[in-house]
Amino acid sequence: MTSAGARKLTVVIVDDSSSVRSVLRRFLAQAADIQVIGEAADGEAAVELVERLRPDVLLLDIVMPQLDGFGVLARLRRDRPVPTILLTSRADRSEVRSAFQAFGSGAVELLPKPEDPDSWHLLAETLPAAIRAAAAARVTVLAAASAVPLPPRPPLSPRAGREFTCLAIGASTGGPAAVRDLLAALPAPAPFPILVVQHIAAGFEGGLAEWLASTLGLDVRVALAGEQPGPGAVRIAPGGSHLRLGADGRLELDRLTPPQRGHRPSADELFRSLDNGAAQRVVAVLLTGMGTDGAEGLRDLRRAGALCCAQDEASSAVFGMPRAAIELGAAELVLSPSAIGLEIARRLRETR
Repeated sequence: MTSAGARKLTVVIVDDSSSVRSVLRRFLAQAADIQVIGEAADGEAAVELVERLRPDVLLLDIVMPQLDGFGVLARLRRDRPVPTILLTSRADRSEVRSAFQAFGSGAVELLPKPEDPDSWHLLAETLPAAIRAAAAARVTVLAAASAVPLPPRPPLSPRAGREFTCLAIGASTGGPAAVRDLLAALPAPAPFPILVVQHIAAGFEGGLAEWLASTLGLDVRVALAGEQPGPGAVRIAPGGSHLRLGADGRLELDRLTPPQRGHRPSADELFRSLDNGAAQRVVAVLLTGMGTDGAEGLRDLRRAGALCCAQDEASSAVFGMPRAAIELGAAELVLSPSAIGLEIARRLRETR
């Protein structure tokens, strides 16, 4: 709900299907604080519409005639970047991998195009919240950062790396690009497993893993229950399951514990599983995102002796989760994702 006279969030919908546009417009009409101010059926018209209307959020189909969604983002990035939610099919794996590449060029969220009645109902429930989160994103930061080449990975002494046994990362809106930048700054392979909770629509975790693996040349996969990931392995929490690291070093997936602050997987659940008497050998990082998930778990880990980091405001797409952690005193380091990775690498080189 929105109070009388309060400014509504404005949205432009772009999709080559008139029926899809109609359904999306109907969904958003139910949110009192959101207003659809325009729609387009192709990319060329979308660019003109965004430049003229200057919406808070662009809801953008990827596959369109004349100019596809990636082309739209490339054009807008030069002149008028706008927080963008991409719509794509989960079935097209190459399209999904390409969609993640758009993070950092204006895209801050990825949602599935519904393929059955249940998924349409789910989109109706989740879309308004996604619009609100996207509207808070700083796409000028993301657009500038995407043009910066990934830093070379620092060398690591064979004797280094005994200080840390695990790196845990929590992220939400704008997180894929931040996770990529952090991982790119670490030694390859890292001398510990890396566990990631990224809030994202269920079914896109595999695409995120494939994109990170192809971009960084790392062993990145969706986590499996009972797996014992080795050094350098990056494992991403699957949708609908809390990810934990057991005392025996094996991964645990929990679909029964309720969502924490609306999220399953939850960064808090991952962080708390590492507070097991050996937290002083853990690194935990909370990256960009809306809300407070992960802040309390990070605070508890810092109290237990872990190295705890939060993304700084200047580099965050949405400075919600990191801000909450900083306000709780949970972060020893507050830096950009690349700088966090480089600092971890520096400490590894100093370890003997």
